[in-house]
Amino acid sequence: MQQYLTEEQKYVREFIPFVDFLADILGPNSEVVLNDLTDLNHSVVAIRNAHISHRQVGDPATDLALRTMKAGKDEKRDYLANYKGVSHGDYPLRSSTYFLRQNGEIVGMICINTDDSDLDTLQEQVIKVLTNYKHLNSPTIYQTKGAPKAPKATEEVEPEHLTTSINDLAKEVTQSTCARHGVSVDYLKREDKLEIVRSLYHQGYFLLKDAVSELAKVLHVSDPSVYRYLQVVKDEELKSKE
Repeated sequence: MQQYLTEEQKYVREFIPFVDFLADILGPNSEVVLNDLTDLNHSVVAIRNAHISHRQVGDPATDLALRTMKAGKDEKRDYLANYKGVSHGDYPLRSSTYFLRQNGEIVGMICINTDDSDLDTLQEQVIKVLTNYKHLNSPTIYQTKGAPKAPKATEEVEPEHLTTSINDLAKEVTQSTCARHGVSVDYLKREDKLEIVRSLYHQGYFLLKDAVSELAKVLHVSDPSVYRYLQVVKDEELKSKE
């Protein structure tokens, strides 16, 4: 049975050939991903060089995509370039995202995540070799005038976590909170759990289907408990706008 696609979903999928185009140009060290933001739980509709993040078609949206959807029309930028991406194991990447709009609404994203580790290693080795040449009096010989510099981000962007499942983001925020307080999940206080829910809410995590149930599993609490924390956060937001 053929899957029914909305006009927005058809529009996003028109860019699938562009994913192949970019991947063939950029090479195997750059992952290229097409995200459909009308289905956040199964956002990835095309991906090349998936060994970079180990994601696959059908995986959920990243925290950047969730923040973008939560911002709605307040997101005025056309693209984000050269910001920090984070893959599994906190592996750093250089990421860029182009927003796809239809009728003024962001409906998709084309994302490029580049692994610069080979280049970084080569640069370190070149610098090491040059500085070890004792007969060269200039210790800054490798700082050649006009030498290319690392690409700069267009502006300050919060790191994007390239998650492969719904609860990956919940786990990351929870583990960070546990590490900060030096306790396990079972020993987190109410204020700590509220802090986790607050952080995830502002990142758009609860736009995902089954987000409450997944977070409840991570926090070892019931679904109603998460809903109560979530209501507190929403009340805080309403109060701040008064």
